[in-house]
Amino acid sequence: MSRFSVSCRKPAVILLLAATLLVAQTRVTWAFLDQFKGLTVEREKQIGEQFLLELQQQVPIIEDPFVTYYINRLGQKLVAQIGPQPFHYRFFIIQDPSMNAFAVPGGYIFLYTGMIMLADREGELAGVVAHEISHIYCRHMARMMEKSRAVTVASLVGAMASIFLGGALAQPLLLGTMAGGQSAMLAYSRDFEAEADAVGFKWMLKAGYNPRDMVSMFNKMNKQRWFEGGKTPLYLRTHPFTDDRLVELAHQLSVHRQDLPREKDNPDFQYFTVKLDSLCGNPNQLLRRMTQDALREPQNPVYAYGKALALAKLERGDEALAAFRQAEKLAPHNDLIQRDMAVYYFQRNRYLEAQKLLENLARRRPMDGVVLYYLGRIYQERRQYDQALPLLEKVQKLNPTFSEVYYSLGTIYGEKGQLGLAHYYLGCHSLRVKALPTAMFHFQKALKGLSPADPRYAEAREQVSRMQKMKVRVRN
Repeated sequence: MSRFSVSCRKPAVILLLAATLLVAQTRVTWAFLDQFKGLTVEREKQIGEQFLLELQQQVPIIEDPFVTYYINRLGQKLVAQIGPQPFHYRFFIIQDPSMNAFAVPGGYIFLYTGMIMLADREGELAGVVAHEISHIYCRHMARMMEKSRAVTVASLVGAMASIFLGGALAQPLLLGTMAGGQSAMLAYSRDFEAEADAVGFKWMLKAGYNPRDMVSMFNKMNKQRWFEGGKTPLYLRTHPFTDDRLVELAHQLSVHRQDLPREKDNPDFQYFTVKLDSLCGNPNQLLRRMTQDALREPQNPVYAYGKALALAKLERGDEALAAFRQAEKLAPHNDLIQRDMAVYYFQRNRYLEAQKLLENLARRRPMDGVVLYYLGRIYQERRQYDQALPLLEKVQKLNPTFSEVYYSLGTIYGEKGQLGLAHYYLGCHSLRVKALPTAMFHFQKALKGLSPADPRYAEAREQVSRMQKMKVRVRN
C-alpha cells in the first residue's frame, strides 16, 4: 500500500524569526530580533517554540492522538540513539500532499502527509526522520547561513519560505520578497547530505532498522520527479540528490552487512497510514480502495479496519461497527483494531462498551497514550476526576504535541478548584489551537494562581512575555 532542517547560529536565527513573523502576519517589531544575539540552548528552544506557534497560524497540523503518538514514538526511538540532548525532539505532521519534511531549532521536526504516504513500510519513513534529525545534530543550516551574510534578510526569508513550505502554503511568506534568485543558496551541499546520510545510517542501525530502507526511500524520491513531469519535488530542492550518495550508502551497507538486522516491518505502519488516509483523504475513495483490496485479500484485517474508518467518516454507523467487528474477527488479538473500536464507541457516547475495551487495553499497553487519553476522558465525563487526572497527565508527558489533553486537564483542575493549574493548561490548549488572546488571558491568570516554585510558573511567564512582544492583547 503506497503512501514525507534546520540548526542555526545568529544569521539563521534572524532568518527563522523573520520567516515566522511573516507566516503569522503578526504585528511584531524588528526590535524583537535583538533578543537573540548569540544563540544559547535556551534561546534555541524559544526559537523552536516561536516557530511552531507562528506556523500553527497558517498550516494544518494533524491532531489525531493515534497519528501524533505513532510519529513521536518512531522519532523518539531514533533520538534515543543519539545520547543526551539539550532539548526534547517533537514531531509533527502537516496535512499537505507535497513530498517534504523539515526541522527547526529546538528539536521540532515536521513531516508532510505527502512524504509519509510515499513510504511502504516504517523503515522507509524512519530513514527520512533519521536524516532530518542528523541535519540538526550536525548544525548544517548554521554552517550554510554563515556563507549568506551578503544576502538581504528579505530575500532569505522568501527563499526559505518558498522551499520549506512551497505551493499555496508559501504564499503568505512570499509577499513583498524577492526570493527567486536565492533559493539555491539554501540547498544543502553534497558534503552535508553525505554527512546526514552517514549519521542517519548509524542511528537507524542502532535503533534496529535496516538502512536498506533509507536507500529505497531515496530511490523513490529520485524517481518521483519523473512522475511529476521533470519538476524537482519540494524536498529535493533543499536535499539535492546525487547518484554518489547511493553509491556511498551501498558501500556502507556492504561494510556493515554482518550488522544489518533482518528486514521486517512494523505491522502498525499499515494501520497508521490507513488512519492518516481516513483523516486527510476522501472517505468515498478510501472505502472503494479498501473494498477492492479486501476482495483480493479477504483475510487481511487492515482492509476491514480501513472500511470501518471510512464508513464512520461517512456517518454510516451500523456498517462501520460491522466492519470493526469483521476486522476484530480476522485479528482477535489486535490492539489497534480494538482501540479504534473503543474510540468509535466513545464518540457515540457508548461509554460502557468503550470502557470495557479500554481498561483491558490499558493493562496490556500501559504506555499507549491513545488508550490512556480516552479512558481518562470517560472518567472525566463521569466526574471521576481523581481517576482521570493521572491518566491524562501521563498522556501529556507521552504525547506533548496533542492539544486536546491540555483542555481536559484544564477543565478538570478547574472543577477541583485548582485555578492556577486550570488556567495554565487552558492557556497551553489555547496556544495550540491558535487562540492567542485567550492564551494570554489564561497564562496571566495562571501567574496569579501558581507558586513561583512550580516549573509551570516559569513557562507561563515566558509565554506571556513572548505574546506581549507579539502585541497580543486580551479581548475585553
